[in-house]
Amino acid sequence: MLIKTTDRMNDESFAHIDLSYLNLMSDGDDSMKKVMLEMLFEELPTEINAMRALLDGANWQELGSVSHKMKSTLSFVGNESMTEANKSIEENVKAESELNAIPGHIETLENMLPQVMEELKRVHSVL
Repeated sequence: MLIKTTDRMNDESFAHIDLSYLNLMSDGDDSMKKVMLEMLFEELPTEINAMRALLDGANWQELGSVSHKMKSTLSFVGNESMTEANKSIEENVKAESELNAIPGHIETLENMLPQVMEELKRVHSVL
């Protein structure tokens, strides 16, 4: 799925992000977009690393909390695979079912992160 992002990048397509929500929330303000992207640079890796550590410690309650918080972070990224993986983590933890599927969902988040970060940085560099 290739997505157009900002007006300045109308010749650029992205395979891993859809910044529609970011564009909507920033109301076309490039300085606001830049600040929000910088927030994503910090929060995405931190939250995913925390999820891995919480999984390794079988701290299900806190893992569910981090996953819930990450929903809003991921809405700005617009990556369907990451959003679905995170949704499954939250649902599995909440229902206390299919906990054995959670490592695969976290792996999806970890595997998608480098491509997502690279595309977000490309957008940031032109703002």
